[in-house]
Amino acid sequence: MTPLEVGKVHAALSHALLAVWPLCPETQKLLQAELGMWANPKRLDAPAEEYLDLITSRIATGGAEQLAIDALMEAKNEFHRIDGYLQIAFEKISTLVNDRYHNCALGVARDAKLEIGAVRNPVYPDPVAFGEFGTIACVPPLAGHYGVTVKITIVPSLLGPPSWAAVPYLLCHELVCHIDQGAPMDSGDPFAEGWMDLVAKRLHDLWVNDIFPWAPAMALSAAGRLSDIVLRRWYGLAEPHMTTRAARFQGRRAAEFVEQILGSSRDPATRTGLTCLSLQLNRTPSTVAARKDFVSRVNHASFDPALRARLLAALRHWSHGGSPDDVLFFG
Repeated sequence: MTPLEVGKVHAALSHALLAVWPLCPETQKLLQAELGMWANPKRLDAPAEEYLDLITSRIATGGAEQLAIDALMEAKNEFHRIDGYLQIAFEKISTLVNDRYHNCALGVARDAKLEIGAVRNPVYPDPVAFGEFGTIACVPPLAGHYGVTVKITIVPSLLGPPSWAAVPYLLCHELVCHIDQGAPMDSGDPFAEGWMDLVAKRLHDLWVNDIFPWAPAMALSAAGRLSDIVLRRWYGLAEPHMTTRAARFQGRRAAEFVEQILGSSRDPATRTGLTCLSLQLNRTPSTVAARKDFVSRVNHASFDPALRARLLAALRHWSHGGSPDDVLFFG
């Protein structure tokens, strides 16, 4: 088996356990132990369905709760549906994102396609809870710009139900933030990775019942935790995480500040505009340097009354039909 084939087995186990996962602490420990042994040569030599039977049997006889044992009876059926589940979620989210861009008078985003891969080593530097951090996503670049492929990558040793439930949020982030964005790719872009991530998370939470109907509450929890984790820094955190997470934090803070202004404004036209404003700003041709400067000015406006007044004036002008450039280059 390839790492991707193993990852799909683990995804099948995760999908089967979604409904009972929070109620089965012993199963959580057992599954995590089994995931960690995937690279054993004897396991890799087995066909995928035989490997799935092995893990299911070991969990069932290892002290798992009966709820989990009953749920795992569906794991083999789920194995044959995994690609379909991913494609359905991707198509639903793509349609919803395109509709939202269209509703903000911007036309639709470029058509994107889904790719699935796998890697052997963990990606996040953070301590891992049972079943977390087993999925990541990106939009691979084309000639220095974001492309039109969204790639979901599986980390087989970590892919439990919380990782699986985080996939819709990862897809929302890539489709909302990066497909057809107006600036070159840069993981240190506070607008793309921080500000727009807040918008992607808001949209994910709005759509979750449709895009992950199997366990929407778990999807909400997994999205919230992952979105917050990628902002965290600590002494000794390696690069590029230290720099990129600081940028994400700055972008998130700026978006929250503008959301507060729009929500508290006495002008009704500005009250629900963060999503449309953000999508328009994201499409505006720009540079990463200009985006960094914009986020910095917004954050300074939170304690500079004169700058805040100029920001509010720019937002008011935009809400009455002005260009998003008026906001991007306010001050």
